[in-house]
Amino acid sequence: MSSLVQYSDSEGENSDDHDAISVDAVSRKRKQSPQSQNSVGNEKKIRSTAVLPLPDTIKSLFSKGDKHLDNPEDHEGRTRSFEHLEGNWATHISVPYDPDERMRELIGELLLCLRPLDFKPMKELHLSLSRTVAIRHHWIKPLTDSLQNRLRSLQRTCCEFSSVKLYTNDEKTRTFLSLAVSAPGNILQEYTKAVDECFEEYKLQKYYKDPSYHISIGWCLHDVIPEISKETLHKLQEILDAALEENTDLKLFTVENIICKTGNKQFSLQLNKGYG
Repeated sequence: MSSLVQYSDSEGENSDDHDAISVDAVSRKRKQSPQSQNSVGNEKKIRSTAVLPLPDTIKSLFSKGDKHLDNPEDHEGRTRSFEHLEGNWATHISVPYDPDERMRELIGELLLCLRPLDFKPMKELHLSLSRTVAIRHHWIKPLTDSLQNRLRSLQRTCCEFSSVKLYTNDEKTRTFLSLAVSAPGNILQEYTKAVDECFEEYKLQKYYKDPSYHISIGWCLHDVIPEISKETLHKLQEILDAALEENTDLKLFTVENIICKTGNKQFSLQLNKGYG
């Protein structure tokens, strides 16, 4: 986002004061002795210095700043799940997923099936292991170090897509078309537990108690789940099943690392090289 630099108009007002000081000082100089003139000259320098405006760039270093106003129109109608506060960094932990061209085509076909609802493809696909939380900048390094220490002892795994699911966010402002994900044993729960333990150190909100692991592939504004019929859901599942049957390798993906995204920074957290 771009920002506008505001220039103070106090500089123009103060320039008139400089002129008044100069005229007054010259007038007195003609009537006073050399010693008095020196005093007036010194006074002029002091007064002139006192009225110099402080540059706005310096003032901004010490100001608290205006409250950030978030415009949903700048984000395709989306709204923040929590208020933006200066110095807070939105942070989220997830498993990255990089779809190939076949998966992108499948996602496009599934979203078309939901017309006329305006579902848009997700720009980035991932399997969430945490809620989005706000942290302070000086927490970033100790938090990522703590996450890495805990996750390093956990094994990598292989996940499998199974079914089509619909979700809304907590605020009911968006609906997500998602693919349910499963993994052997309880390894995904172990990942989440490790993240929760790290978050607990900073009194951050934990993940859902009984998480439904999934990768969201599309989103739409508002809670539109009541508008999607059972017939449409059945058709979505048929499309998914047919594609995974034809391309069996699309059904599986490996989990080799976990990503911590905080603000504009991204950290890759390594898992144990063994597979569970």
